Amino acid sequence: MVATTAAFAITTAEPRHAHAETLRQNPDSQAQEASEASKLAAAPPIVVDRSAKISRAGERLKVEIEPAPPEPKPTPPAEAASDAPQAQDADVADDGGAPPGCDVAVDEGVANGQVPQDQLCSPWDGAKQVRADAAEALAELNEAYVARFGEPMCIADGYRSYDQQVATKAAKGYLAATPGTSNHGWGLAVDLCAETYAGDRWDWLAQQAQTSGWDNPDWARPGGSKYEPWHWEFVDAVAAQEP
Repeated sequence: MVATTAAFAITTAEPRHAHAETLRQNPDSQAQEASEASKLAAAPPIVVDRSAKISRAGERLKVEIEPAPPEPKPTPPAEAASDAPQAQDADVADDGGAPPGCDVAVDEGVANGQVPQDQLCSPWDGAKQVRADAAEALAELNEAYVARFGEPMCIADGYRSYDQQVATKAAKGYLAATPGTSNHGWGLAVDLCAETYAGDRWDWLAQQAQTSGWDNPDWARPGGSKYEPWHWEFVDAVAAQEP
């Protein structure tokens, strides 16, 4: 029993002696451990700012970055006011008065098919040209037409130069006048599109066109020498051209 106890004492004491010996043999290790212990003691405690949801040490908690507010869109510059007339759709009549370019004095001494360009104009934007005075009267008729049917009249043909009369005669034969004698050559006649004079629209035109100086002549009406419901003339000016 005594021998066993002594043996145990010797065995347990041997590691302590060896450890102490190791510490004496490695002074650098002992200094390093002391330095690390000192750093741990001096390290500041971690404090969590719960309102910001991130620790001051920047550990463990995920940083939440709020998106930057969108940049304000630049305000477009105000459009400058303009006195220029606004563009209009084709075949829409002007609001009263003479059509643009139709305020010229008409020279009735020109030859058929040779009306100067400065005496021709469209009664409304996009329409075929006729003589200025005829265009002004036709624009007046068109205003009433638009008020009644909700759309402008469609003009298939207006003024014809002499060369155009020759071409029309060759294409239409007896339906076209002899070149140099056509009322289209004076800029005083128009041919309307079929949809403009069809059905009750022809009846309306027959009653209303005369108030603006236009008419479908007797020879072009049913029972006339040549039925042309599409052909309308500025009657007083046509009469002035007759010998």
